Amino acid sequence: MGADVFIVVRDHAATLGATLASLGEQTLPPERVVLVDNSSTDRSLEVASASRLALDVVRFPENRGFCAAANEALRRTSSPWVLSLNPDCRLSREFLERLVQAAEHHGVGSASGLLMRAHGSTLEPGDRVDSAGMVVAASGRHFDRGAGRRVRPEWTRPAWVFGASGAAALYRRAALDEVAYPGGEVFDETFFAYREDADLAWRLQRRGWRCLFWPEARGYHARGLRPEQRRRGSQEINRHSVRNRFLLRWSNADWRWLLCCFPWWLLRDVMVVGACATTERTSLPALAEAWALRAQQRRRGAQNAACARVSGWWLATWFLPGGATRRLEQA
Repeated sequence: MGADVFIVVRDHAATLGATLASLGEQTLPPERVVLVDNSSTDRSLEVASASRLALDVVRFPENRGFCAAANEALRRTSSPWVLSLNPDCRLSREFLERLVQAAEHHGVGSASGLLMRAHGSTLEPGDRVDSAGMVVAASGRHFDRGAGRRVRPEWTRPAWVFGASGAAALYRRAALDEVAYPGGEVFDETFFAYREDADLAWRLQRRGWRCLFWPEARGYHARGLRPEQRRRGSQEINRHSVRNRFLLRWSNADWRWLLCCFPWWLLRDVMVVGACATTERTSLPALAEAWALRAQQRRRGAQNAACARVSGWWLATWFLPGGATRRLEQA
């Protein structure tokens, strides 16, 4: 039942201490903790060195993006389970034990606990949900269920969800090995950062690996850019978000998805392109970047389709109204 943990850091000195402290208090101690620093300019490495945990620290001289850093971390881990953890996320003491036990029992490829919003450098719990699992819509968008809202009963019950938020996502190593691209590229490095967790979730679903939402595992996430505040994000973040929206679909959506989800994805495309041409012109280069990568991502999409184990029709039902989540007893 062993689990490793990896953390990708980029100027997170303020909250990293609380994140590492929570790992040191786990009732199921991680077998290895890998921390990859993406050329931080603050005291992140000093905070890491002061931790009581035996960290495997990797230092990148430049910011290579979350995906490249995460893949490097995964190459340094070997346990049957691995947790991707953000450096602004604090876990309850039994988080890892409860989530790993539930994931093993249900035979899933990934799992998500209930994440609540956190505040301050010590990541004190708030009263709003951060993520009750990843869900998707016919427009091709993906959401953290319940983000920014007070807890509802349905978000405190176990369920099948489309994927796990990358803030604290547990993955079965065997599942990651199945969907990895050549060279052990689990997270698609073309994405650099943002939406890479949705891409991985889609690839896992196509291989028949389900994702379990298990609310007994609680975590607390500060989240720098909140979904309800996306327009306030930096120009760089918005550009990556726009570009990766198209990469996500070209890598994963087949003709069945396009047919089932029409015209919602087309209407969303029109809205995104219109916004780039008017109110968010700084994201306009993202459209050209995406188009330049179109052939490459379509090749990856063909590779993913060739290895699929579930029907494209069934997979598309996750995106349709009423299909966002399923009761635990449902397949």
